[in-house]
Amino acid sequence: MTEQTLKKVRSVLLYIAFITISLLVSYLLAYPAGYAPLGYEVISKQEETVKIQPYNTWGIEKEPITFQPVEGEEWEMERLVDLIEKQDMWYLLFFASCFIAFYSVAKDLWKGDNLQKVAWKTLFVVLFPAISLVQHLHDIQEILKNSL
Repeated sequence: MTEQTLKKVRSVLLYIAFITISLLVSYLLAYPAGYAPLGYEVISKQEETVKIQPYNTWGIEKEPITFQPVEGEEWEMERLVDLIEKQDMWYLLFFASCFIAFYSVAKDLWKGDNLQKVAWKTLFVVLFPAISLVQHLHDIQEILKNSL
């Protein structure tokens, strides 16, 4: 193998290793640690009510919310619980995209790329997972708002 090919192989392997590490750290943050800034957690679920623990921007607990659906709208409670249980996946994708963007920025700036080009590239890497996460959290907030 030539030196040029060997450099490319090392670069690809380093990128794959960093993506793997990013996914692992993101998984540990989202699932076992349960870090969910602006997120929610189901504390208890009964037949007609569900108690939800909201978190603030730093992931610190706020006052628990008791959700009781309107008569005839019991399906909203199941949808709410389902959305809250799936939010970990959206946080996993968001955290992973942030770590990958950080690596990409560091690598591109080290190579001497234009700062504006790096910023646009980073924006596109983080933008779509961030929008998906915000939309998911907005869906949860809408269900809670309609019950109050």
